[in-house]
Order: sequence, then C-alpha cells, then structure tokens
Amino acid sequence: MDGQCTMWRSRSRMLSLVAGITVIALVLQVLILYRSDVYMHYPVPLGNRRYLSSGVMESQYRPIKAGVSGIESLTGDWRQEATLFPTGNLTKRLLTIGIPTIRRDKSTYFFNTLQSLFNCTTNGELMDTYIVVFLADFNADWKKNMTATLTRKYPEYIRSGVLQVIEAPYEFYPSLTNLQHTYNDPEEKRKWRSKQNADYAFLFMYSQPLSTYYMQLEDDVYTIPGYMQSIKDHLLKESGGWVCLEFSELGFIGKVFHSKDLEKLAKMTLLFYEEQPVDFTYLYFNILMLQFERRIIRPTLFQHIGVQSSLSGKIQPLKDKYFDVMKKQFKGENPPAKVFTTIETMPDFPPNLAYDLADGYFWTHVSPKDKDTITVVFNTPQHIDSVIIDTGSKEHPTDRLENGKLEASLSVVEKTDTYAVCTNDIFLGTFQNGMIKVTDIGKKLGPFTVHCLRITVTGDQAFWLIVREIAVFTSKDQTS
Repeated sequence: MDGQCTMWRSRSRMLSLVAGITVIALVLQVLILYRSDVYMHYPVPLGNRRYLSSGVMESQYRPIKAGVSGIESLTGDWRQEATLFPTGNLTKRLLTIGIPTIRRDKSTYFFNTLQSLFNCTTNGELMDTYIVVFLADFNADWKKNMTATLTRKYPEYIRSGVLQVIEAPYEFYPSLTNLQHTYNDPEEKRKWRSKQNADYAFLFMYSQPLSTYYMQLEDDVYTIPGYMQSIKDHLLKESGGWVCLEFSELGFIGKVFHSKDLEKLAKMTLLFYEEQPVDFTYLYFNILMLQFERRIIRPTLFQHIGVQSSLSGKIQPLKDKYFDVMKKQFKGENPPAKVFTTIETMPDFPPNLAYDLADGYFWTHVSPKDKDTITVVFNTPQHIDSVIIDTGSKEHPTDRLENGKLEASLSVVEKTDTYAVCTNDIFLGTFQNGMIKVTDIGKKLGPFTVHCLRITVTGDQAFWLIVREIAVFTSKDQTS
C-alpha cells in the first residue's frame, strides 16, 4: 500500500512538472513571437486601395520574410504627423482617455459620448487629463466633416491640448485579405475586427508618453458625474501589482492600463490581429503580465448605449449590469451618526454611504437573512419628525428589501466602533415594495428623543440588498 501511495505521489509530481513546463513553454513562445517580425508587409500605393462601408481598407498586401512592421514603421516625428490639430509642447498628465471612432451606417453616438465626458468632468480634473480621439475611418470627406465639427464644438479644449484628434498613416495597417477564419465569423466581420485591432494598437502607441495611466473607451458610451474622481481614488488605493483595472464589465470599455505597458499591449494586439478581437487579447495579456483575475470596479462608471454597431448590419444592445446612476432623491437633514449592520457588505459600498448626504449607496455582498439589521446610531439623541428609506435600484430592481420593519430606539446599552445595542424600541412601520416613509414621528414619541433607528429583516431574502438612501428629518421643535 505504501509503495502504491509513493507511486501515485511520484506520478502526481511528474504531471505537475509537465504542466509547469508546458505553461513556461507557452509563455516563451509568445515572448519569442513578440521579438519576431511577424507583422510585416509592403505598403500599397494609394491608388490600389478601395474601402468597405465600415471604413475597412481592402488592399493587396504581400507578406514577406523581412520588412518593416506596423510599429517599426512609426519613425521620425510620427506623432506630430498623426495629429490633425497642432498640440505644441505637452506635459505629462495623470490619465489619457483613448476613443477610436469610424462611420456608422445609420446612427452616431460619438458626440454624445464626448459631451458626456466633458459634462461630467470638472475643469480642474481636465487639466490632468488628455482625451485622444482617433478618426479611424479612411474616408477623407468623413474625417474633414468630423474635424470641422470638433473645431466648432470644442475650440477651447483643442487649444489647451485636452482634446487631441489623430489619424493613422495607411502604411501602418496590415493585410486584410486571406485572414484567418476564426470564431465562425464571416469575411466582412473578420476584416472589420482585424482593422479594429490595428486601430487600437496605433492609439496605444500614440498615447503611451502622454500620461501615467491610459483608459480605453468606445465611441458609444455615457458616464456619470464624479467618474474621474472615482478613477483617481481607485488608482491610488488599488494594490497587488494590477495590470488592468476595469470600470466597465463590457468589451473593451473603461479598461485602465499603466502607460508603460502600452507598447507591449500594442505588440500583442498586432501579433493576434487576425485571430481574435482585442477584448479577448487583453485578458491573455493580463495573465502574461501576472494578473490572473479580472479586477472589475463596481459599480461601473460607463454604460454602453450603442445599438447599431460600427460593423454594417450588426446590432449589439449590450448593457453593463453593474452600472447604476443613483442620486440621493429625498436629501434628509441626517444629523451626525454611525451606521452598523450584521450583513456582509462590499468593501466599496459600506452602510454609511446610504446615510451620507453625498451620493453613494449601501450594497450587501450576500443575501440578507431573517433578523439581520442595519442600525443608525446618532451621535446625540434626536427629535425625529420623519424618515424615508429607499432600497433597490433601476438597474437592480430585485436588490430591494422584500420583508423588513423600522423601529426607533430610545436608549443605547452598548456602543463600540463595530456594533451597537439599542433598546426601548418603538415600532414605526414595515417596508412596502422596498421602501418605507414614516411621518409625524414626534407625535408618536412625544418628548422622547431617538438614539437609534433600526431596520430589521423579517424574512430570508433571495437577492442581495441595495439601500439607496436613508433620509432623516428632525423636528423643528427641539424642546423636550
């Protein structure tokens, strides 16, 4: 028996060793490909090019054994040549936001996307930001109209260098004929996504020296006020040697990288330009850079609004399930207090966010159980007139309190930094459709002051819980 166990242990160690060698060999193979000239072509005279409706160039490139790759062709002052507006001397900033855009058959979302970014950013935040718009369609008339519109709508951002508009030289692009047949995609889609990969790579290369961090967006999204501050906060507090932080769960939207890694990402994107879309490639890039799990920051900051894809005839009504716009509606007076709960919470959504006057909400990390509580303990006892508590949200309608009651406690027995015990409870009401509104509390309590407000779950819940807002209004008459 001992001999059998020894044999199995030896065999297990051998299998582990083989698996490890296989992984190392795969990584070495990719690294070797990185250093090789696998992305080479002869440029084609402009007269031999014709263009597809989606802006994809159809050309007669001839692969060769030696030549100039797309990245290696970027010589001289190529960044200045790529810019459609003079940029002057640019100082390095914190974040660059890259947005590639091409023509769409029926709808355009680009200007709504750009306006959303500007509307939701303060002037101070813009001073530490670049927004690089890549006009990636080869149609000269379209680019002329786009630059004219951008000049008219955003002259101050262009003058300051905040908004940069670029184009790529034709010679940068690889062959878009005889592409690999992958994912059962038709030829038109393979050309579209292969060109898109090259677009991304050029945008990475252009943006690399502009800032410390780089964020990729698509041209059919919108955001929320405070998005820039939220990104900055996470850049400062996220640890663990991250490679990519994701502020959207969808596609290649809201992905933030260190700018120093952009050339590597560009090379890998070009290496597999005809095999797969970039929203697959970046996941493998993360692993090769030793980030083995996605780091999606919830709630996300960007929502996809495009239905009509830039690929002709493609409909893509994708929505980010973690995106939620939740403003405080009732704006209570909310005297100083601490909020405690027995429910496991998400680190970014502690219970005090539902009570704070600033925008924010409490989101549990598990489904609440019977007798779980959320308790507001006032720093000093209060004469309470009314209370409104709202749960759930538009994006997460099931994450509301299904069964619960609200009580006011007239005494505090014990209070620490992590919990409080309140007594002398007065029943105020039950939740209906995830919400409770109680008025004229002063008439019920008379001269007594309230030390605590306690929400108690009165039945196991199937879904998580979002508490959007706890609004407390005090009595005008504070005499006891």
